[in-house]
Amino acid sequence: MMSRGVFEFFEVVAEELVNTSPQYITSRSLSAQGQSSILDDLQKHFAVNTHADAITSAVAELEKHFKGKDAALPFDYDPMTARFIARDNDFLMFIKSMKGIRSIGKQSRVFECSVATRLKNRATGAIHRVGHPRDTKKRKVDFNAHLRTLGFKKAVLLGQEKDGGLDIIWQLPLGSVPHRPFISMQCKNGKFEWGVADASSGSGIRSLSQHSGLQAIVHIPCIFFNDYFWPERLGLKQLQFVPLGLTDLASMLDLVTVDLI
Repeated sequence: MMSRGVFEFFEVVAEELVNTSPQYITSRSLSAQGQSSILDDLQKHFAVNTHADAITSAVAELEKHFKGKDAALPFDYDPMTARFIARDNDFLMFIKSMKGIRSIGKQSRVFECSVATRLKNRATGAIHRVGHPRDTKKRKVDFNAHLRTLGFKKAVLLGQEKDGGLDIIWQLPLGSVPHRPFISMQCKNGKFEWGVADASSGSGIRSLSQHSGLQAIVHIPCIFFNDYFWPERLGLKQLQFVPLGLTDLASMLDLVTVDLI
């Protein structure tokens, strides 16, 4: 069973690898950088005898987690030499950057734009970052006009709304407007909270109901947190949105696979 400590460890390794040249570190260097408490927590979590065993267990859990995202862990670990070696420096840099702005309200726009830019590594189709504040479509009339090109007929921004809960719209490469489905991705630059997720999903779904060609249930609502998700964290109840975190933007092993059975 995973825990937040595994991802705290992951972020420490990512940050240290980015800060090191050549790009490898050892488990001993983690302790030297003052990370012994994280290793102590992992040792307790996995009920093992040494930091080395805790690291091996944590890496195994992370490998399993990334495999579930159709991706590979962005670093290799050799337990014989206790050495970590960077594999995907761009993604490690992304993790470091997102950790640095987490829960800073003024950085919410940066978070949205970073997610949209990184999303292109996993997406086909068209990605529109439409959240507030915007660079060009600053006025409500301009924003609503842009959404009409995506299939919306009724105005989305009404009253005091800034973006109607639409931060990133990923148009799928299927159909044509207004019968082209999309993924609506709301971005939250903070750790996962149920209250925030529930409130956000409601506003986004109401905006999707303004679409002209497809009902709201045809589109896929997602909420993207500057955080991580593992099965035990979400509980057993069904969700009305897709929960997404930083590892959902890891580079895919194969962008598209076809399985004929």
